[in-house]
Amino acid sequence: MATNTSSNTSFLLQLIGIICILFFSVDCLFLLFPLQFTDKLWQINLCRSLVNQGIVPLLGLGTILIAYWVGKSSGSSESSRSSSSGLKLPIFILSSLLGLIFLLIFPLHLSNVNQLKAEGLARIEKEAEQSETQVKNQLAQLQNQLGNDQVKASVEKQRAALKEQLRTQLNELVKDDKKYNQALSDSQLPEAQKDLLKQYKTNLNSLDNFIAQQTDPQKLATQRLNQIQTQTQQQLQKTQEDAWKELRTGINSLLLSIGYIVIGWRGLRGMGISKSSSRG
Repeated sequence: MATNTSSNTSFLLQLIGIICILFFSVDCLFLLFPLQFTDKLWQINLCRSLVNQGIVPLLGLGTILIAYWVGKSSGSSESSRSSSSGLKLPIFILSSLLGLIFLLIFPLHLSNVNQLKAEGLARIEKEAEQSETQVKNQLAQLQNQLGNDQVKASVEKQRAALKEQLRTQLNELVKDDKKYNQALSDSQLPEAQKDLLKQYKTNLNSLDNFIAQQTDPQKLATQRLNQIQTQTQQQLQKTQEDAWKELRTGINSLLLSIGYIVIGWRGLRGMGISKSSSRG
């Protein structure tokens, strides 16, 4: 009775192990196609996916080896032991092969990540430089246009109209406390306008300063340049952080390679494969 139970346990463990290995193999086929070996990003995604699922065949190999040990220790039938023993050589060869693959993934993945990081940083800096140049060129063109009396008069007219419109709106809000509080609590109202509303309630001249800031080309250009620099720093930092996170994939790949190589090497050595190959 105990022998039958151990035999069934050994069979189930082998079945689970084989399913784990087949599961990983099917995933690999879907990950490989369509083939894009020259695409660094494709290589990075492939390596990351393989490493993330690399523990599955390791568990499968371990389960099959445990099944062999269970069958051997329980004194099961000769046919069951020979069936389990027949899987040992392919298992150890597969383990060694997977160990080599994950060992190669370690430097390949880190190299691709560093290369893409360098390209990304260079692209971000180039785009920021182009944006800054564009803002400066627009500022120079606008300043040249303001040198024309007609253009300058038109701008002053628009500025006066904007000032009058804002003054009317602010006076209406300041006179009514309910509308004033509603405006300050409005999440859709920009913070700059909320600050203007607060300042205007105590200082009517704050509107002139606000109009000057919003219509001064030099100040607007400076604000835009500051925004570009802030966004650039954020993008550079995110690129650095994303590259640093990929180090986890490299380390996990190295750990998996150690596990597979140890299992494969010790198994082949135990079966006498290593000794016979060295004699040959």
